[in-house]
Amino acid sequence: MNMALPFQCLKAYRRSVKGKEETLLIGASGSRLVVVESSSGQGSTWPAEEEASKETEAPAEDEERPGKRIKLTPTNTNDSNSNKSNFSCLALSNDQQYIVAITGEDKCVRVFHIDSDYRIHQLSQRPMARRPCAITLTSDDSTILCADKFGDVYALPLLMSPDDGVQDQEVPPTTSTAEQPETPVEFKPSASVLTVHSGRNRKVLEEQIRQASLGQRKSKEPLKFKHELLLGHVSMLTDIVYANVNGRGYIVTSDRDEHVRVSRAPPQAHIIEGFCHGHEEFVNRLCLVSSGRLVSGGGDAQLFVWDWLNYRLLTTIDVRDAVLRFLKSQAELSSIVPANEEGFKVAVTGIWNVPRSDAQRDEILVTCEGVPAIFHFGFDEAGKKHEQAIPLNGNAIDVTVIQQSPDSCVAVASVDYVHKPGSLKDPREQKQDDQAIPTFTSGPDGQWQADSTLDTAAGFLTKQLSTAVGAAGLAGEVDLKAIQGLLYGTANLRKQPGTDPDQVA
Repeated sequence: MNMALPFQCLKAYRRSVKGKEETLLIGASGSRLVVVESSSGQGSTWPAEEEASKETEAPAEDEERPGKRIKLTPTNTNDSNSNKSNFSCLALSNDQQYIVAITGEDKCVRVFHIDSDYRIHQLSQRPMARRPCAITLTSDDSTILCADKFGDVYALPLLMSPDDGVQDQEVPPTTSTAEQPETPVEFKPSASVLTVHSGRNRKVLEEQIRQASLGQRKSKEPLKFKHELLLGHVSMLTDIVYANVNGRGYIVTSDRDEHVRVSRAPPQAHIIEGFCHGHEEFVNRLCLVSSGRLVSGGGDAQLFVWDWLNYRLLTTIDVRDAVLRFLKSQAELSSIVPANEEGFKVAVTGIWNVPRSDAQRDEILVTCEGVPAIFHFGFDEAGKKHEQAIPLNGNAIDVTVIQQSPDSCVAVASVDYVHKPGSLKDPREQKQDDQAIPTFTSGPDGQWQADSTLDTAAGFLTKQLSTAVGAAGLAGEVDLKAIQGLLYGTANLRKQPGTDPDQVA
């Protein structure tokens, strides 16, 4: 079997086509997007095999290589550069008609549609000025909210109009010296190494001098599609969610500097409603649960449960202790636990809501970096009521939840079959990609157990990807370092001792 990358992103949803209910499973593996229907196994891969194979075709020697061109908003998938960037995030529109994705290396926000024959169509590709890190959609599906690593949040229309396309604009010639750009004034700091008296100020001064020595930074080319800057953080943004309460919209964002911030939705997104203070480490994930409460997690030992409209902490959930209990219960993983358990740290990589009919009792699934398990917590306003560790055959990468009935849910997980369970570096002796997507089900009692409901779809998804990889001529040994960079990195958000706490990442 042709070896492919693990699925770094997963989504699943149910839809009705011609009166027939069906479940679609969508996975992103490296730069490829795969979709299959759960019962029939029908599906497709983007980019299609014949298009992806163009990447490996070399031009004839007598052909002149064309100059490098950058298309800002291509509307089809025939661009051979489209499949060179890895997917980092997937989001479904609320009406489940569109998939919004981020590809990291080219900084693009892409919109896809899956037709009734399970073919994937790319509707738009919009490269941002800076690398996006999180996306969500407004409740009416009209707008994409895109957060980038420099702390800005942009609003983009979900569907582009003809006026949003790339338009070549000629730069008028300069005819007078008055229109010539002024020579930048050389920067001279008012302070010197003799006048600053703290390590922090000295670092700031050194950075100012270093930036001045690099010269004036060239301005980036403006984005040539409709967009709006909504708000900004002074630190690296990590996640974003949108909420609509009683007809009023809110944008909730998190960052590396322990902040959970509540802002108004457009057109008043510049107004900060308040902050949910309490985290002491980076905040990496936000999740709105069924009751409307907010759960946040990242580098802290606990998850925080908020009455976010009133910026009030309701309770905490000890996720670090749950991870330790699980690791010590597994003979093959107990060696990971350090002798000094107080120094053991976790990095939360995902929090997912488990919808139930009981709106007063919330349930979530949680994953942590490098831990081969999914953790299920049930809680109410008073605190945690239920905990379960669901073992996996590899480190948890992503999870998607499908509600089958008011009290029954299915969870589909993506696991790392390249590295050893519990390790971010050590490779397995045998890579078993046929076990890459385990499925679980939960009933009214809240207990999760292995389930074969979507095993067929999971097998089809892996087979579809392997076929595409083989057809494109990309099979072979994978680069462990590249996979590590693609799947892991959350723990790197943790600030190291001695770093400047006020420095923007």
